[in-house]
Amino acid sequence: MSQPSPKGNFMQTMLIVLVLFMGFQLFFGNKQAPEKRPSKEILAKLQQYNKDVVEAKSRESALAAVTQEHSKLEAKIAEELQEKQIDAETAKTRKIEGMVILGDTLLKAGVAKNDTGPLTQAYYMLHGMDKTLGERLWAETPVTVTPGEKYAATTTTAKGVYDNLVAELRVQFEAHLINGVLPGFRIIDSLVALTGRVPAFSYAFAAVLLALLVRAIVWPLTQKQYMFGRQMSQLSPLIKEVKERYTDKKTGQVTDMAELNRRTMELYKEYGVNPMAGCLPMLIQIPFFLVIYQCMQNYRFEFQKGTFLWINEGLSRATNGFIAPNLGEKDNILIVIYAISMVVTAFLTPVSDPNNAKQQRIMSVSMSAIFSIMMFFYPLPSAFILYWVALNIFATWQMLHIYRLPAAPLVKKNAPGGGVFPTDTPVTFSGPNAASSTGKPVKHKPKKKK
Repeated sequence: MSQPSPKGNFMQTMLIVLVLFMGFQLFFGNKQAPEKRPSKEILAKLQQYNKDVVEAKSRESALAAVTQEHSKLEAKIAEELQEKQIDAETAKTRKIEGMVILGDTLLKAGVAKNDTGPLTQAYYMLHGMDKTLGERLWAETPVTVTPGEKYAATTTTAKGVYDNLVAELRVQFEAHLINGVLPGFRIIDSLVALTGRVPAFSYAFAAVLLALLVRAIVWPLTQKQYMFGRQMSQLSPLIKEVKERYTDKKTGQVTDMAELNRRTMELYKEYGVNPMAGCLPMLIQIPFFLVIYQCMQNYRFEFQKGTFLWINEGLSRATNGFIAPNLGEKDNILIVIYAISMVVTAFLTPVSDPNNAKQQRIMSVSMSAIFSIMMFFYPLPSAFILYWVALNIFATWQMLHIYRLPAAPLVKKNAPGGGVFPTDTPVTFSGPNAASSTGKPVKHKPKKKK
């Protein structure tokens, strides 16, 4: 069994850290001290925070506390309902009141600060609640709020807050510059405009075209990453030999780990292979993912005008929302297709260490499964998932193309003692014996005896 490649170790470590973090958050992250106040009193406190934010009294501290107070309200309502201190109708009404007050507070804070952060937080909280609560409670349950300069009503509903959030986000997303430089909204809008803004084609085509453009930009980086994988695959038998030299045949345990690591690094140096070369191109691509994600988020309300094959209003109603009504909403079928594309890509990707092929496959499939499952719980625009599916297809095509090319033979670059092996590069000599310009020694005929 050979030593796992550094790239494999790095990705495995990151996966373990991610799983441990998620487990910690699941079991310990939401632990709170028992709340003694009744839910009605917590609602009154939320009303006070709403007033403080609107009137700019301790706005920052009130904004920081209002979300925590809402979490306590949710827990207390569930507790009172379980203990039969309130009935189901009262519990639902108070839950709606708390949600609307929090949403209204974040809305007015975002408008006052011209900040998409609170607006986006409120949007994700209210998104999809019309199906959970029912249209009547969503649109008709009145909640008292503090009137503001722009929104002067003293009562509102969940639908009213949601509609105001969407209106504000549309304006701010269109003007927002990603990292203060990149006009994400305009970039995607220009791609949509190329084909005349046709709802059944232009918006989906823009997502696929964006994936093609991004793949073209990162092509040289992924080229280096895949070529590094081929180098590591060629070097794997030599690494295996080094490990066998320092492994007890009876127990299978390494006898001298320090010496094994030293010899392995010497082998990398001897063949001029940087063991971290495969990680750098991969890390450089992460900013592209984040930028494209923000571009898609900024354009998500415009994507609601587009459809794609099965993604349309009619099928969405027929499946009770399982299928997205448009490209601006989450589509479960597209997430499944994305998961399949990730798994297929993982199995088609040649491993850098053939002796650890099973371990690397399991790691790749596990990461694909984790990301896919997370997508079911996050309202990503289906246009972004479509972009990612297209990106996976292009990446797989590039990978298979590269691995079908003939591989350059592994050549020693450096001598073990630190010197450099001579190459075939012509060397020019000067002087009386400059009979050759190839670096080869001049042959002298023996002198005739006199």
